[in-house]
Formats: sequence, C-alpha cells, structure tokens
Amino acid sequence: MEKTYSLTAHYDDFQEIKYGSRYSSSTLSNGMSLHLGGSLDRGSRGRSGRDKCVGGAGPGGGTPARWSRREICLLSALVFAAGMCVILGCMLALKFLSLEAQDSQCRQDCVKRRSLLRAARFVQGNVDPSVQPCHDFYSFACGGWLRRHGIPEDKLSYGIITAIGEQNQDKLQRLLQAPVRRKEQDSAERK
Repeated sequence: MEKTYSLTAHYDDFQEIKYGSRYSSSTLSNGMSLHLGGSLDRGSRGRSGRDKCVGGAGPGGGTPARWSRREICLLSALVFAAGMCVILGCMLALKFLSLEAQDSQCRQDCVKRRSLLRAARFVQGNVDPSVQPCHDFYSFACGGWLRRHGIPEDKLSYGIITAIGEQNQDKLQRLLQAPVRRKEQDSAERK
C-alpha cells in the first residue's frame, strides 16, 4: 500500500482537501481536475465575473483574485471603522481621566476658596471702620470684635486667640462624642 498525501486546492474562497495516491489525479466537486503536477485544469464551468486577477493581469496570464473589489472595499471600510472606534474610545477615556483629575483639583481649590472667604468674613467682622487706622490701629483692627464680645467673668483676659481656641475645643468635643460610623463590624477604628 502506498502512502497518501493531502493536497489543498483553493476555489471560490473555500478549501477542499482530497486524499489520493502518489501517481493519481482527482476531480474536485466543482468540475476542476487536480493533477499531482500542481496545476488546476478548468472544466467546462467557468467563473463568470470572478476571473479578475490581482494587479490588473488578465484571466489568461495572472493568478485568479481571491477577493473581489467589493470585498476589498468592505474590508477596508471595516478596518477603518474599527480603527476610528479605537481612537475615539482612547480619546473618551483620556477625557474622563483628565476630568477626574480636574475635579480633585477643583475640590481642593474650592476648599481653599471657602476657607479664604470665611477668613475674610471673620476679619471684616472684627474691623471697626469708624476708627482711622493711622490714629489707633488696634481699635481699627479689633474694635468690632471688642464691641461684640465682652470679657467673661471667669477670665482675666479674653481675645481672638482665646476665642479661636475655644471654638477648636468645641469642634473636637463634638467629633469625639459623635458615634463612629464603621463600614464593617470588625473595624479597627477607635476614638
């Protein structure tokens, strides 16, 4: 028994594999005969409209085209559309990433702006505009605060620094007395 070899023939964009002996020839299902010399003989059935060759060669001289012009155009359009989708997706991803970075920067700027506005209101509330700053700067800078706040009976002196310290102590006391909101019961957070 002789060894058999597999041969592949391409026709109409499909592949067909035939097994044959070393010295025989076979006939394919589309009417073309396959010889072991490697050439394909066309039967009586031709491929109408599909005999165009790649590179402009005629049907007698060149190899038959595997893809029609329409298929090549559609494939090119598909590759172009896929490339545009990838580029658009990258652009959108970069835009959203930059927006997140800007949001965090905006939050920091907004906190700074709020703090500056709060400090400006505090200073404006403590200034006494009726006093000339060149004659009595202390009364100009602290006169409004002195009118609103008297010295408590239990203290010998009372000023802005003491008031700010008391406000900070009140804030800390509220934070320490507030219940801890834990995400898990086994949380290691402690007061």
